[in-house]
This record gives sequence, C-alpha cells and structure tokens, in this order.
Amino acid sequence: MLCTGLLLALVAITCPMAVDAVNAPVGFGAGTTGGQGGTTVTPTTIAQLRTYLCGSTDSRGHCTDSTRRVILINRTFDFRNSLGKKTETGCKVKACPNGQSDLGLNWSGFCNGRTATSVTYDLAGVNDRLVIGSNKSIIGVKNTGVIKGTGLRIFGGVSNIIVQNVQITDINEGIVWGGDAISIDGASKIWIDHNYIARVGRQMIVTGFGSATDVTISHNVFDGSTRVGAYCDGRHYWLWLFLGKSDTITLYGNIIQNTSGRGPHSGGMNSADVRLHMVNNHFRNVGGEGALMSLSKTSYILAEGNYFQNVAHPVYKYRTEPGPVFTPFDGNAAKTCSTYLKRSCVANSQTQSSSKWNYSPADIIVLKKLSTYSSSLINPAAANTVPGTTARNAGVGKVN
Repeated sequence: MLCTGLLLALVAITCPMAVDAVNAPVGFGAGTTGGQGGTTVTPTTIAQLRTYLCGSTDSRGHCTDSTRRVILINRTFDFRNSLGKKTETGCKVKACPNGQSDLGLNWSGFCNGRTATSVTYDLAGVNDRLVIGSNKSIIGVKNTGVIKGTGLRIFGGVSNIIVQNVQITDINEGIVWGGDAISIDGASKIWIDHNYIARVGRQMIVTGFGSATDVTISHNVFDGSTRVGAYCDGRHYWLWLFLGKSDTITLYGNIIQNTSGRGPHSGGMNSADVRLHMVNNHFRNVGGEGALMSLSKTSYILAEGNYFQNVAHPVYKYRTEPGPVFTPFDGNAAKTCSTYLKRSCVANSQTQSSSKWNYSPADIIVLKKLSTYSSSLINPAAANTVPGTTARNAGVGKVN
C-alpha cells in the first residue's frame, strides 16, 4: 500500500506516521486528528454528505454526532438553486463608476446610508450550511472534491475536525451577507488545510461569537478574484474575520491573492479576545486596506516571515483604536523577540508595496501575550523562501 500524505493523516492504516506540515497540523491546531481511526465513507448525494458530516442534532441545532468518520469527496456537490432564490431590497456597497460594486443585504443595518437597490440571492448560501460534528475529517480526493453554493459551519462545542483538500466556491459572489465559506463558533481543535476558497459573498473564514480555540489554517489558497469588489477593483474584501471570545489561531503557509482587506480583521466587537500567529504566508496583489487589521486592545497579532508582494498596506492602521501588532521588517525589530520568545523573530518582507504607508508596529504587549503559548508557536522560515514554498505546497491536489 502506498502511504500518501492524505492517507497518513486521516485514514486508519498500518503505515508509519510522518509528522510534517503536510501530514499533521502544527501550531495551535497541533494534535488534531479528525476522523482518524474511524470509518471511511464516500458520499454520492447531498443527503449522504450531510448525514456523514453530522448524523444527529439537538433541539438547538448543535451536532451531537461525535462518531469518528473520514468523509472523502470525489465529486462536485452543488447547492445552488437547491432552495431557490429570493429578491429583496438591499444596497450597493459603493458607488463604483464601472458598475462593479458589491451588493449587500440589509442585515444588521448594513445598508444604512448606502444606495438602495434590488438584490437577488441564492438561499442555500445563507440557510443551508453544512454542519460538522466532532471527530470528523472532510477530505477532497486529489483535485475532485468541490462544494459549491454553501459553506461549512463548525459550532456548538464540537471538537477535533479536519477540512482538507476541498474547493469551496460560488457562495453568492459579490453579495455581502450572502454566506461564509467556513464559520467557527464555539469549537476547538480545528485544522483547515490545503483548500481552495473563492467567490464567496462574505467571509472566507469567520470566527465568533464563541471561541475558536486551537485552530490551524495552513497551506490554503484564498483567491479574491471577483467580477465586482468593495473597492471597485475586482478584488474581494471580506477575507478573514476573527471575533471569538478566546481565539487561538495559527495562519501558516497560505496564499492570499487579489483581496482588498480583512487579512485578517481581528477583534473590534463583542469582547473578542484573539491570539494570532501569522507565519510564512504569501500576500500578493492586495489593494484597498491591505492585509493585517487589528481593531482592539484584546487582539494580539504576531506576524513573522510573511511575504507581502504588491500589497497596499501590510498592516492597516485604524485611526481610532489600532490594536496591538508585532510585525518586524528588519533584523533589529526581530531581535526584540528573544527576550520574550527565547528566539529572534523572523523579519517579514515586502516588495512593490506602497511606500506611502510604511506602518510596521512592534507592540511588545503582543510578545508578552504570545509568550505563554510558546509551545504552539511555529519557527518560521526566511520570508524570501515563501513564494517558492507556497507555490509548491499551497492549494488542492498537493497533499498526496
């Protein structure tokens, strides 16, 4: 039997376990095993897929199915039009001269002060998300595993879940509040790895209001290419939103391309308390508000060894209450880490980035807060190795 990385990580077989960035999670999500040791199933219908991911729920809709299970996806599951469409009064996010504005649903007062317009959206993206229970792995086979039109919901106290090698796409593209690709709310031990996410209405990954504890998001491609955009530029704005009560998240080795903000938006409401380690990610062609956005004093972002290529603002500074960030771009700043982390940090690198905004905060409070999690902090590679490494490793079809 051939012991591929996919099988080693997720299926109970008698091959020796290799532990590296592909075969097992590192960072905060280390130790996540998903459905390893359980039954391996391959759904052929949407009904089977839903049952395998969560076979039972309680009166609140929380998944009570904790049976270990590896769910292999070898086809496209298309939820679009499964519940029909709805038309209601929403708004244009921005008055784009080329007509390429995102549209928004008028939820939570989003359309206040914006130009009203009719919005038609697919109900599956907001009302038919796939709920996942504890001890589950959802794994795409080679490059054939695709979920279109709806996202994944991980919530209600579940734990030990892997989402790997899956394409999640086409969830009400260009319609804010039209649906998230992956939401985590009150869950722990989550590994989101080697996926491709594109053309979604709102967040590609969102946490809150409960905690997202011990989460690793690694080797994914987040592709913001879109026909519209919040900044009228064909780049998706709603990337990552981290708002959990006690989030501990590692972002490692991902490609983030053609976006215009929220990379991530961390903290800022509902007492969000976030510890975030961003390591060896490749941001490219990022406009608007750029990449890192820490919005409150309880959001702590340590970013090291990342490569920012043609990025408007590697760190966006909010004028009201910018949250603490430690993002060294030179050796002197990186050396500061040794006092708190027992090693120097690895400097980030930027090329073809905006010279107008050269904001690279080095807030020591971040190092103090992250030092208590030293065993979960990855030692980064040099930033100049990131473009080559992520090109080889990130995205679907690169696990075997």
